Amino acid sequence: MRSGAKTIVPSRFDYSAAIQRSWKEEMLLNVVRRRYLDPPMFMAVQQVITQYSFDRSASVFWEGDETLYPGASVAGRWAESPTITYSPMSGERFMRVLLEPIPPAALISLVQGGWPIDTVFSIAVRSLNGLNAGSQVPLFKRTGDPQFFEALAVLKDLQSNGGFSMRVEQKAGATGVVAVFRGRDLDQATLAAGKQARQLLHLNPEAQEFTLAIGATQKNDTEIAMLTRSLIEILGETSAGVDVPASDEDEGRAVKMRPPGASDLTASFKLRVRSSKDKPPADSAFTAVQYRKRWFWVDDRDLTSKSSLSFLLMLFMLAESGPTPSPPSLTISKP
Repeated sequence: MRSGAKTIVPSRFDYSAAIQRSWKEEMLLNVVRRRYLDPPMFMAVQQVITQYSFDRSASVFWEGDETLYPGASVAGRWAESPTITYSPMSGERFMRVLLEPIPPAALISLVQGGWPIDTVFSIAVRSLNGLNAGSQVPLFKRTGDPQFFEALAVLKDLQSNGGFSMRVEQKAGATGVVAVFRGRDLDQATLAAGKQARQLLHLNPEAQEFTLAIGATQKNDTEIAMLTRSLIEILGETSAGVDVPASDEDEGRAVKMRPPGASDLTASFKLRVRSSKDKPPADSAFTAVQYRKRWFWVDDRDLTSKSSLSFLLMLFMLAESGPTPSPPSLTISKP
C-alpha cells in the first residue's frame, strides 16, 4: 500500500513541473497574441488539492462438485482525485497587473537580485531623465536615443565593478529609491565611468546619491526621473521578436514590426520566437504553443531568448504581487 507520506515527493514535483510548464506556455502565447493584437489572458492556478484512496478486498472460497478445492482472490484499486482551482485575471486585478506601469521599486529589486541593469531598464523603462528608449508599439513608436543605451551600458559596467548601486528606503510610510555612485576605493577607469554616466544622465558631477522619481523630466540635477512601462506594453514590445508569416502582415492580420535591433533593446534582452506549421521536436523547444494553426516556440539552444522569457515571468510575478482573491473553500470527504 502506498502511504500518504510516499505520495509527497512524486506528486509535489509533478504538479510543480506542470505549473511551471503552463506558466512558460501562457507567457509565450500572450506574447504571440499581442503581435496579432489579441487581448492577453492570464489564468492563475490558485489551489491544487489531491485526494488519494486505496480500496482492497480479499476472499476465500471452495469450489467443485464431489471434491472441494479451496481458492482465494485479492483485489485492490488505487485512485487519485485532484481538485484544481483556476482564477482568470479580470477587473481591478487586470487593471493593476497589466495596465499600470511597473513600480520603479519593483525594478530595483530585480537589479538588487542580480539581473543586469541594462536588461531591466531596456525593456521595462520608457524614458530616463529625458532619454527615450526605442518603441515599436504604435502609440509610442519612435527610435531610441543613442544616449539611452550608452548610459545603460555604462551603468551595467559600474554595476559589475561595484561603482553603482541602488537601494530602497522607507520614509514616512512611502517607498523611495536612491541611486548611489561610489567615489572611494575605486580604480580610475571606474571613477571615469561614473562621471560619464552622470554626464549622460545630466546629473550633478560631484554628487554621489540621487533620488529616483516617476516622471518624464528631472526636477533638478540630483534626481533621476523615470517612466516605466506596463506589462501589456512590454508584451507588445517583445512581440517584435515573433516570426510571423509575411502574408499575415500583408493582409493586416499581424502588426508589421521589424526584428529588435541595437536601437530597441540591449543584447542581453532579445526574445526570438520561431514559428512553423509543424510542431517542433520536443528536445528542440524550450517551450511551444499552437496558435492560429501554427506552432510558435523558443529554441532550447537560444540562451538569450530563454533568459528573456524567464525575465518576463519574473516581471509578471512582481507586477502581480499584492492582494489576490481568496480561493473558494473546499471540503474533501475522508475516503
